[in-house]
Amino acid sequence: MQYAQSLSTARPAVMPAHPRGLMTFMPPARARLDSRVDVFGDSRDRQTGQDPSARAQGERWAGLLPWQVKRVRDYIDADLHGAMSLRAAAVHVRLSPGYFSRRFRQSFGVTFSRFVAARRVERARGLLVGGAGKLCEIALACGFADQAHFTRTFGNLMGCTPGRWRRQAAASRLSA
Repeated sequence: MQYAQSLSTARPAVMPAHPRGLMTFMPPARARLDSRVDVFGDSRDRQTGQDPSARAQGERWAGLLPWQVKRVRDYIDADLHGAMSLRAAAVHVRLSPGYFSRRFRQSFGVTFSRFVAARRVERARGLLVGGAGKLCEIALACGFADQAHFTRTFGNLMGCTPGRWRRQAAASRLSA
């Protein structure tokens, strides 16, 4: 009995009674925390220059990291004519498909499929201005399933059909 009482009341001399007291035994950690306060009393982080309280209020890094943005753009541009999948793009930037989808939308402002469609239409516009080939050839070269899919997607993004857009672009080049 006496032994049990001595165990419950005895504390080592070096261990403080309260968890906050641990900071007195960790001078290097305390110094690192204090170094984040600027000489002017400003609480900006010296490494990033950002206010840590802003991050604490929910203002976190939104979107993909810069290296991930570059990798996903390179992936999309390299295989624009082929079958594109969100899962494969997520693997390229080492993220799960769901998390990648959310971060992609935060970075680019549109969904992955909408971004790919816009890039395909942009490439198609370049081919249409050059006057190279029929619409069905351009559709297949840009990764669309067929000419109907190309025309529908082009119309949704540009507001007119590819044929009309080609004629307007040709007319504006002649008048310029």
